[in-house]
Amino acid sequence: MANDEHDANEQSARLRRRDVLAGGAATAATAALPGIASAAAITTAGGVNIFGAVYMDPRYLATFNNKAYAPGNIGAVHTMIKTNFPRRSDLQWGLYQRDVERNPANWGSQAAYDNWPYFSQEARHDLEKLPATFSDPKNAMNPFDTTQVAANLMEHLDEVIRIALWDFAVPIKIKVGKKRRRHHGLTTEWDPVPHAGTNPHVQPNGLTINIDCPEGGWQGYTLWRNKSSTDHITKFVAKWKVPPAPVNQEGQIIFIFNGLESLSGPGVTGAILQPVLQWTRDGWYMRSWYVLADFDPVAHPDLPPLTSKVDQSQPGGDNHRYYSKAVSVATGDLITGTIEGGRDATGKFSYTSSLSLGGQVQQDTVLTFTDIPELVYAVCAVESYGVTLNPPRKPDYPADPITMSGLDLQVQQRPVSPIVWEESKKVGGDYVVTTPSNKIEFKPA
Repeated sequence: MANDEHDANEQSARLRRRDVLAGGAATAATAALPGIASAAAITTAGGVNIFGAVYMDPRYLATFNNKAYAPGNIGAVHTMIKTNFPRRSDLQWGLYQRDVERNPANWGSQAAYDNWPYFSQEARHDLEKLPATFSDPKNAMNPFDTTQVAANLMEHLDEVIRIALWDFAVPIKIKVGKKRRRHHGLTTEWDPVPHAGTNPHVQPNGLTINIDCPEGGWQGYTLWRNKSSTDHITKFVAKWKVPPAPVNQEGQIIFIFNGLESLSGPGVTGAILQPVLQWTRDGWYMRSWYVLADFDPVAHPDLPPLTSKVDQSQPGGDNHRYYSKAVSVATGDLITGTIEGGRDATGKFSYTSSLSLGGQVQQDTVLTFTDIPELVYAVCAVESYGVTLNPPRKPDYPADPITMSGLDLQVQQRPVSPIVWEESKKVGGDYVVTTPSNKIEFKPA
């Protein structure tokens, strides 16, 4: 729902999530998934290299691409995988890397090694929200049957890894790029390229995993996942005050919101429904959004006019995003973001997002969607784009911490209490997040 205006030359010496993420919210690791993971930059004749994911660190790449996953050693990795994961279904991307390489120095930094479980889980959360839509046989999930398609990118990557490391001993190459959007990009390529259809006699002798790491996006967030298949989220409410305007006002975009997200599945693209407080050059406004995971902010970088509305009656929306009209608010105003809905008698999921000002629902912010994928992730986040990259970054944000309170998350009309949030870590962006006494505090890092 935003444009990314990031300069590629981030030179901060601080270790951040999006710098060490290899697959990483940033969201993830795959925000999820931009180089080096240590706090010290690598200097070349051309200057300081840009920071990025663990996978971009030459030490990490040398370790895994040229040693651990190389033809001469992949057999040992295959044996280790079979020993550690006697059941094929237990093998998942993110769970085995520290067993493959136990020396933190070969990861680029101790911090990268220590935080890998968190980063990889963050990546997994992001990848399962993205559809796996590939037409080229080289990108197939299963090289023996290219007609098989995963429900989402996480299921795709898990199965690819099982084929490469559990079923066989296929050498792997990891390549990492950057993507100016919130979500990750992922493709896998088999060598040789399988024929379209079923290929029971062709065994791959190589696999390349291409990961694009997101630039920009969530700078601090909390996450709660509903894992029940029978009980569904029916309400999510959060309250917060409109903060002071940023000291620096140079075209940056800031979103503060609570929201609900869905997963991608067969023929279905995940999305986020969110009541948002947004800062742009126009000031503070509140607006509801429904944005599909495949929305491309690079191709469509501009925010829509404040007075425009695109709802479900318009197929495809505004290039895979939908939004209410915007309502102006002022510093100190108390606003409430509310999402209500759930499963109806026919089995379809419908939800409504709205924002209230001083306890009164603002009708211009109401956005309703019917018969959409179930919303299973509850999130609260500060998201930004176009923020000055070189520290100090604080003047581009509101000076005060942002506190969300009055949190009301319900499943089948029953409050979830306590809400056990997953919090983004201090290395995760420009905000440190804590969740004291059923509140969420976003403090500038």
